Amino acid sequence: MRLEYIRSFIGVVNYKSFSLAAKYLYLSQPTISTHIKQLENELGVQLLVRSTKDVLLSEEGKVFYPYALQLLETENRALKQLNKCESEAGGMVTVAVSSVPGNYMFPQFLAQYRTKNAGTRFKISEGDSGDVLQKILNFDAEIGIGGLDSGSEKVHTEILFEDEIILITPNTAKYRDMNGKFPMDQLKKEWFITRELGSGTKSAVDNMEQELKLNTASLKVIAQFESSEMVRRAVEEGAGVAFISKTAAKESFDKKKILEFSFPNVNAKRQFYLMYHKERELSPMLESVVTGLREFCSEKFK
Repeated sequence: MRLEYIRSFIGVVNYKSFSLAAKYLYLSQPTISTHIKQLENELGVQLLVRSTKDVLLSEEGKVFYPYALQLLETENRALKQLNKCESEAGGMVTVAVSSVPGNYMFPQFLAQYRTKNAGTRFKISEGDSGDVLQKILNFDAEIGIGGLDSGSEKVHTEILFEDEIILITPNTAKYRDMNGKFPMDQLKKEWFITRELGSGTKSAVDNMEQELKLNTASLKVIAQFESSEMVRRAVEEGAGVAFISKTAAKESFDKKKILEFSFPNVNAKRQFYLMYHKERELSPMLESVVTGLREFCSEKFK
């Protein structure tokens, strides 16, 4: 079993495309196809299934994929011990992010990081925090940033930065007249815009509503969105009010499109976590990205 076959297999899985894998591995598409065919012949199973849109792992492929990663990571460890790893980071890093870090943190990090690490490329996927965790567990992403602590012994989890849940409203006379203090009895009368189940924001909001002694089931919910960006825009347009990440609300607040309300007697803090699978050996490139994320967030969110 040749390591070049393994690299081609992992490339096709990560990019869900033979042509993209060929592009980023600097090989021809026929070469990639030959590598996959040879690997499947050696193993005696079909590893990949082509659909009309992309390439998927077969059941046997799902079993083999984590072992394939471990084979390459064993090679990386050996090269590192022999001091034969390249001194400069380069290549592709796959990152899964939830909506708040994906929209309001990672783009700024990327702009800063690339000034000193031009050889590193990123493939970013966005989902809710539950999706991020699953991608780490399934080896679909090398690094994850989300709003839920994994609680899994298989995943390294550390706090990357801290945020706060606030109430946002349209910037109208009704809410301006409250002078920054939202009456508790009025909360039960408002139309709410919320995040979907599985998001870290939704989990943090549920905890906050419990501390405020609000009956979540009885709140009037007009819409449920998949991202904090959509929630923010709906509030701007006057569709309702929402509990949301302060980081996600900052741009609209600065432009005076919304108003913010906080509740001092309630613990509204929330954390965003950096995650990676413990079975994944961090290459020098990944170590550089992780270190960069830590330094960027410690400065930005201090």
